[in-house]
Amino acid sequence: MDRTDLQRLTKEELIDLVLRIQRPEKTSRTSSRPPSSDRKARRDRAKPGGAKAGHKGHSRAMSEDAD
Repeated sequence: MDRTDLQRLTKEELIDLVLRIQRPEKTSRTSSRPPSSDRKARRDRAKPGGAKAGHKGHSRAMSEDAD
């Protein structure tokens, strides 16, 4: 939404928009949501799992006479 879109809004629509922006984010402390639904702060900073770039893979050699 840019400046011209905001200028086209009525006074009531603008008030609703400002109130919606100022409303705090719902968490388990500010609503009836369970604590398990909260976003964990550590998860945002966590590194992705798996093999890292440039890592050479390795595996066991297959046996010629398998049991």
